[in-house]
Amino acid sequence: MTSTDAPRPDGVRKLYELMRRVNSSGDTLDVLEEVARGVVEVLGFGVAAIARLEGDTLVMTTVAGPEDVRSQIIGRRTPVSVILNEFAQADEWGILRYVPHGRLPDEVMGAAWIPEFEPGAEDDAWHPLDALYAPLYSATGELLGNMSVDLPPGNRVPGRRDRELLEMFVVQAGLAMSNAQQRERLAEQVRLGETLQRVTAADRLLGLDLTLHEAAEAIATGLRATQVWVHCFPDGEAGGSEYAAGFPDRAPTHRHDGLRRDLARAAHELGRPLVVARQSAEPGLWGAQNVLALYDAASLVAVPVAAGRELLGNLVVLRGADAPDLTEAEVDAVDQISRELGRMVLNTRLYETERRLVAELQEIDRYKGELIATISHELKTPLTSIIGHTELLEEVGSAVDSIQAISRNAQRLNRLIENLLNYSRIQDRREHVRRAVDLATVCENSLDLLAIQAEQGGLEFKLVCPPEPVVVYGDPEELARVIDNILSNAVKYTPAGGRIDVVVSRDGGWAEVACSDTGLGISAVDQTHLFSAFHRSSNPDALSIPGTGLGLAISRRITEMHGGDILVESTLGQGSTFRVRLPVGERSAVDVSAQER
Repeated sequence: MTSTDAPRPDGVRKLYELMRRVNSSGDTLDVLEEVARGVVEVLGFGVAAIARLEGDTLVMTTVAGPEDVRSQIIGRRTPVSVILNEFAQADEWGILRYVPHGRLPDEVMGAAWIPEFEPGAEDDAWHPLDALYAPLYSATGELLGNMSVDLPPGNRVPGRRDRELLEMFVVQAGLAMSNAQQRERLAEQVRLGETLQRVTAADRLLGLDLTLHEAAEAIATGLRATQVWVHCFPDGEAGGSEYAAGFPDRAPTHRHDGLRRDLARAAHELGRPLVVARQSAEPGLWGAQNVLALYDAASLVAVPVAAGRELLGNLVVLRGADAPDLTEAEVDAVDQISRELGRMVLNTRLYETERRLVAELQEIDRYKGELIATISHELKTPLTSIIGHTELLEEVGSAVDSIQAISRNAQRLNRLIENLLNYSRIQDRREHVRRAVDLATVCENSLDLLAIQAEQGGLEFKLVCPPEPVVVYGDPEELARVIDNILSNAVKYTPAGGRIDVVVSRDGGWAEVACSDTGLGISAVDQTHLFSAFHRSSNPDALSIPGTGLGLAISRRITEMHGGDILVESTLGQGSTFRVRLPVGERSAVDVSAQER
């Protein structure tokens, strides 16, 4: 290596310092300033300028050289396509690009800064129209910026030694930009992740209006937006509910409702967010241009709030004139946020629909109870009169068969009305008297009432009780009605010669009354509707026996109000076992109170 080819010690020393700064400093602009000054002060170039890529434009951010030159070119913006075209005309010197004068059109050169000096006559003399560039790439080959130098040492085309040193400075500038890009992308990922997290967390707030306002503020903060609007279209099924939110303006004006809808539908059809900038000249976007002008915004992003193919609303984000264009990651984040908002809106609509249906069912149930009670009371008065007159006729000794038939059927109708009134009262009841009730005593009293009927039917009754009382806390009359219903059904549906066993027991915290019979039994199909009001068996033998279909429904309701339940085990033609289970001691009162609350 000759003395002219040997590297300059000061250049190597400066490169070493730059390498340390690039790997340790977080201030990219300072590092780029040192690179540019190193090219001028160490390598002897008159001017060194570095431009960073912003979108599709190269923006001159760093200039080293005379102050008058710096003031002329700092901040200059050049479309990246122009620079790429110059690269295509250039000679490749490693990572450098040299464009001799005369290769580029005059209109391109007319827009560039050109030094004023007379070129020499030597073959390697530097010409004012010569250009020397160095594209700055990331490790993945992504263009990050461009370095340009001018006025080389001695106004001569740089030799191999100077080019090699220049390449080393270029590499450091590229590394600084690449590190800065990675830091920016990491910070962007964190910022967008926090934004999405805030939007998701807003779903915990009570009410969709508060949720959307919190989401709008989170979006505006995370995307550095000047205005955010979220609007949910009315849901016809939910009674026309509509929600709108914004930040910093809290609610969007109705003046632009149609425009927001159109933009959201257009984005919905495209399947991606719709970005509209000030320079967009499409006729369909004139309304958007008016909104941009009204809010002094440079661009807006419109995205549908949707669930699948169903369009639920829209999200519009305005960016200020001084804000950079949305990055691809930010556009993706807006799209993801809109899907999250769609999920929130859909869940709210489903909840509102469910709440409305529950209210309607409760109203129907209340109306049904009132209707049953009203009709039953209205029937009770004339029926009491009919029963009274038939009893008078029977007392005077009338032997007409029709009178006895009227009396039997009137009594049957009276029992039906009593059951209807009991059912209506039990359905509406929220409280009952609670006192100690011994289930063994209740069963004994019920058997006494049914003893004559069982004897007439040729049935064998057996009651098994433990020596100690089995006490539950509840309404004595209501619990007696449950036991009466269960035992009377066993007597009613057990043929002559059958057997009925009643066992009262206690298992831990539960008391149980089990009634087993050898009666008709219940099919599996009928068991699914057994405790429904007005249900009658599909078995012809059971249908031939009079009944209202309300006894078991009333019994289960009373049992549930006491914190218990009724279970059934049955096989058609082999009999049935009904088990009434109730919590013992004070537990029943606690459970019932908690249940009713």
